Amino acid sequence: MKRILTLTAAILLITVSAFSQQEKSLYWVVETSMQNKNYSVVRFYDQNNLLVHEVTMDHVRIDITKPRHQRKLNQLLKNYQDRVISTSKRNKSKRSI
Repeated sequence: MKRILTLTAAILLITVSAFSQQEKSLYWVVETSMQNKNYSVVRFYDQNNLLVHEVTMDHVRIDITKPRHQRKLNQLLKNYQDRVISTSKRNKSKRSI
């Protein structure tokens, strides 16, 4: 009986993990000019190191060593991901091919 339950649980776990949707992991990179620190550029890259989005912030100097700035960048990234997901759901065709 234990073998059957263990085997069933293993099969269920493998099945669920096989059909689960893999989320694209994105990360951010910040560039700030060293001469005149009056702007920053935030770029979002995917797991294949391809640029997916870029934001230029005028009159803002981002210091990534500060936890507050890291939280804001992570929130900006999360908002971007949510916006992309909602847009892709909206643009899906309702008819099957």
